[in-house]
Amino acid sequence: MKAADRLALVTLSRAPWDLGPLTPRQIAGKVIEPVTTVDPKTGKTSNPNGVIRTRRETWVERYLRKGKLSAAQANAAEQLAEAAQGRRGRDMLAAMVKVDTSASDFDPAVAHLDRRRRFHAMWAAIPASCRPAVEHVVLNDHSLRSMAGCNSGKAEARYLDRLQRGLEALTR
Repeated sequence: MKAADRLALVTLSRAPWDLGPLTPRQIAGKVIEPVTTVDPKTGKTSNPNGVIRTRRETWVERYLRKGKLSAAQANAAEQLAEAAQGRRGRDMLAAMVKVDTSASDFDPAVAHLDRRRRFHAMWAAIPASCRPAVEHVVLNDHSLRSMAGCNSGKAEARYLDRLQRGLEALTR
């Protein structure tokens, strides 16, 4: 059987809404959820047209949804990730864009340094034994199972404990 013949046998149902490209790399980490509206009179939610949307879900959000992290730990992880934006030079376009500061007192360079200072203060509060797990999940957005040496449920529980203890140190 030729490749063209095999492709002709494959049928995919069309999604009711445009979800963008559906390649494995594009859908990795995405969550499909309905778009609901709340009726102000009754307070009920409804989705009469069946509208759906996709959004990226970080590993911290997944662990929060599954109950592996508390809300306080997830908030600390979000603050650490935001502060880490000052540590890395990921956004090259922001460096090239000229910001008109005449209308406000906002200075992007000062904001960058403040985030960087906050990141280093937060990073120093995390115990050294917990830093690899926190960096892997919070800063790099990878699962605990993808860490080196995490090849069993017992190892995953050990790394999850380190992640929880590291984020708990930020909530104090």
